[in-house]
Amino acid sequence: MAIELDQTSRDTVNRFVIKCVVAIVISLFARSNYLLSAARCFQLYALLMGLIAALTRQRYSAHSFNHWSEALWLAFISAGLQVLSHPTA
Repeated sequence: MAIELDQTSRDTVNRFVIKCVVAIVISLFARSNYLLSAARCFQLYALLMGLIAALTRQRYSAHSFNHWSEALWLAFISAGLQVLSHPTA
């Protein structure tokens, strides 16, 4: 069974994918730890999406993806990359 997304959800997923690609490309040019640089890019994007969601007074929706959803996804990836970027003791 295929999942049907509304236009807002499709736009959100497309923006998310573009941000992922851009963050990875930007981190390729970093002189420091690749994973940490990517995590910081994702973190910045998450903050910007949260700011946009707050300024446009969006609410988190259970029926559709929006900027809040995107901010949470980006923050989750950022946190995961930060954990992976630290060597174990």
